[in-house]
Amino acid sequence: MISAAQLLDELMGRDRNLAPDEKRSNVRWDHESVCKYYLCGFCPAELFTNTRSDLGPCEKIHDENLRKQYEKSSRFMKVGYERDFLRYLQSLLAEVERRIRRGHARLALSQNQQSSGAAGPTGKNEEKIQVLTDKIDVLLQQIEELGSEGKVEEAQGMMKLVEQLKEERELLRSTTSTIESFAAQEKQMEVCEVCGAFLIVGDAQSRVDDHLMGKQHMGYKPLIDILLMCVIT
Repeated sequence: MISAAQLLDELMGRDRNLAPDEKRSNVRWDHESVCKYYLCGFCPAELFTNTRSDLGPCEKIHDENLRKQYEKSSRFMKVGYERDFLRYLQSLLAEVERRIRRGHARLALSQNQQSSGAAGPTGKNEEKIQVLTDKIDVLLQQIEELGSEGKVEEAQGMMKLVEQLKEERELLRSTTSTIESFAAQEKQMEVCEVCGAFLIVGDAQSRVDDHLMGKQHMGYKPLIDILLMCVIT
């Protein structure tokens, strides 16, 4: 019969009672639990935490001592880690380049629709507003005639309908104003050529600086630097 200690060994490992640092001292740099990207310089998963480009947590070991051991070993740069690392960086940059192209396409489409005068939601709302205005004018004329004929109750009932139509018209006007506001803002947008984020043209310098120093924008810098260095060398 298996003992409790043996069961715990199977579930948690023989070193379950050791501190994390003690456990790592028994791990070699080439163990499968060690992050090979970290050995090559850095793990990309650490660059984009809590950003749009978040890669999720890396479950492997990141240890500076293991990296030093790898760099001093006779197998340094001979086991293919660097090749895999560069391929991964290239895939991340290819993805952000696709995002940048999609951003440019979105802005171009929006500007083309606005310049061509295509009937979008704003145009349709304007048509509905005009129809409601015409109905209200007709009803007001009828109310005036009913009042002159002494038909007060009928005039009051029709006036309630006029108020309902006015509320509907005001709602459409409010919606149209919101849509136009968004459209005007989108006209002033541009795409960051590094991280693909949308930026407001002519925005306050403080917000521009916040973006440039932000985790997502800064995260792509080491990727680009390493790939450029490989091209140069």
